[in-house]
Amino acid sequence: MFALGFMSLWLLSTVAGLGATAWLIRRRWRQRKPASLGIKLASMFVATSALVGAVGTCAGVLKAFGAVGGESLDPSQKARVLAQGIAEAMNWTAFGILVWLPSTLALLLLTRSRKDPQTQPRGPST
Repeated sequence: MFALGFMSLWLLSTVAGLGATAWLIRRRWRQRKPASLGIKLASMFVATSALVGAVGTCAGVLKAFGAVGGESLDPSQKARVLAQGIAEAMNWTAFGILVWLPSTLALLLLTRSRKDPQTQPRGPST
């Protein structure tokens, strides 16, 4: 009985969270402004660098696991192939982070709101 109540509460909170998220996204979408070319390019680099890093990491890990479980490899070569797979995974991860971090910072700088200098309050007038 407790599990049924817990599951019902979890389902209800999930549906409420989905509704609130959809409402916030819809509200934000109405207030959107057209993005500049710089913002579009920076967001493209952010997305693709994360994906390329993740895919390369997975490929390196698959290569490393293939060395451990591969029967067709010579036992003397297994350690070398394992090390190459781990190195490949680490290099792709580092590449993804090295491209992702500057592009994320550039996107942050491009999208932050700028205040109009004429609306800034000036010091006390004398």
